[in-house]
Amino acid sequence: MTLLVIDAVWLAVVGIRLEGPGFPITALCVSGLLVAAAILGPVKSEPKLRAMALSAACLVAFTVAVGIFHYLTATLSLPLADRWLAAVERGLGFDWTAYIGFLATHPALSWWLALAYHSSGPQIAVVVIVLSATSHLGRLWAFVRLYVVLLMSAVLISAVMPAVGPYAFYQPHNVPADHIETVGALWHLEPLAKLRDGTLKVIALGDIRGLVTFPSFHVCLAAITAWALAPVPLLGPLVVLLNAAVVVSAIGSGGHYLPDILAGGVLAALALSSRGRVKRGWLSIWAVRPAIKRRVWEFDRGRSLGGAADVPTLHNGTG
Repeated sequence: MTLLVIDAVWLAVVGIRLEGPGFPITALCVSGLLVAAAILGPVKSEPKLRAMALSAACLVAFTVAVGIFHYLTATLSLPLADRWLAAVERGLGFDWTAYIGFLATHPALSWWLALAYHSSGPQIAVVVIVLSATSHLGRLWAFVRLYVVLLMSAVLISAVMPAVGPYAFYQPHNVPADHIETVGALWHLEPLAKLRDGTLKVIALGDIRGLVTFPSFHVCLAAITAWALAPVPLLGPLVVLLNAAVVVSAIGSGGHYLPDILAGGVLAALALSSRGRVKRGWLSIWAVRPAIKRRVWEFDRGRSLGGAADVPTLHNGTG
């Protein structure tokens, strides 16, 4: 809700309006999913279907809201970070132009990598359906939380460090044929330029394009998707391999610098490791709850009997 308010105020300030049937249709779909979840809850106990509906509604609603927000951050017109990213890439010893030239000479490899790159979106639906169907509901909601945190983090970092991407920066002459117009390669350049110079006045849902270069959200998404589905028999190992290909494809098909890939991986690793620590912390609290409740009961019982002598156990081990 807070993000929607920020979007609405920012849109009014910069004079951009939302247009097209995409937004009301999305709102209708989210409302329908929430109604379905309500029906599948107290009215009819279907926890798997309810989780599927609620998680889908959350993912769709957040993605649309943050999609508008990340377009609006481009209106800040902060200095582009391409020179810095290219310098870091050179320092790491990676020749981006040579790598793209290699892909150009291996069109079949380029095509398969592009296909893997485009699988990231559909894989989100697979996560929701499979984890709901197999009753991995805790893992499903962990995936939703990771998705929200990582997407917002990527958008905020990119807002501070915007970039046009290596295709526009290096302008290579030898590129893979027919497989370049993907999310991060070239098709984002027009809306990015118009947002930065203030000439884009209308946003349609179908025209929202990924502007984030650093860090790569595709790498973040690949990591949490592989983590989410890894325990599923048969499917898990295949998804891990597919998302390893997604990470590799993000350089050529996604139009990312090597630092984008590394930053996306670090961001995902931090999110996953933090999730583990939080979970262990809550499990520890849950484990000691019975002891805490017992001590509280003993304390209340002692007070009700009117004697401190009745509650010596409260001080055991405390000196």
